[in-house]
Amino acid sequence: MTALKFTVLGTRGSVPVEGKNFSRYGGATSCYKVSAGKEEIYLDAGSGIVSALPARDTNITILLTHMHLDHLVGLPFFIALTEKDRPIDIYSNKRSGLMPKEAIDRLISNPFWPCKIENYPAKVSFHLLPEKFFIGDVEIDTLEGSHPEGSTIYKLTRQGKSLVYATDFEHNPAACESLAAFSKGCDLLLYDAQYTAEEYERYRGYGHSIPQEGIKVADAAGVKKLVFVHHAPLRNDEELAKLESTFGVSFAKVGDEFLL
Repeated sequence: MTALKFTVLGTRGSVPVEGKNFSRYGGATSCYKVSAGKEEIYLDAGSGIVSALPARDTNITILLTHMHLDHLVGLPFFIALTEKDRPIDIYSNKRSGLMPKEAIDRLISNPFWPCKIENYPAKVSFHLLPEKFFIGDVEIDTLEGSHPEGSTIYKLTRQGKSLVYATDFEHNPAACESLAAFSKGCDLLLYDAQYTAEEYERYRGYGHSIPQEGIKVADAAGVKKLVFVHHAPLRNDEELAKLESTFGVSFAKVGDEFLL
């Protein structure tokens, strides 16, 4: 029996890209769907959420890591928002002193968008993140990561299977130690590897990591499968395939599914 079904909808960091050179790994920004019985849980709402086709009889929850545009830009176009009275729960930590709805209202309102989230037909509820809570029978644990203005790391556990989503995470000894402990023994770890080691020297402090550090965390945690996410926006399919070959670790591809 499958406890958690994980589907990749958007893999990019920073900005969406398109074209034949980005077709395999995908050009949409961060969004991943976790299916667990009647629960349909979306990790972030980047442009990848635009392609989502939610089932009619599921409970929809969106877990936001933070409020940067690449993780939120798809939300106004999420098809479930157009379904009358469809309950949708959105969770986030407080960011830059703003409650979740206050932050989203900065984007989804005039003059940037012609309506607010409450004007959609769906019934949207906003929630501050507890450290631990349940969505149906899925246990949700949270850890604050190393990123400018913060970014939530999520662990989802059901029927003894677990996955950890650690995007927008910048490595340092303390942060990596905490993430390894948080991810201990998990079945799937999604780790931000936007930069190469050479690039990182130019982008230190931007809030992202490199493959070598993800491998160290995965080894320390004893995770069963490591997948790299938040691809640099202009890193094409050929370049990502070369990195996969170099490190022997998968870089997330749009449409990938993992059954846990």
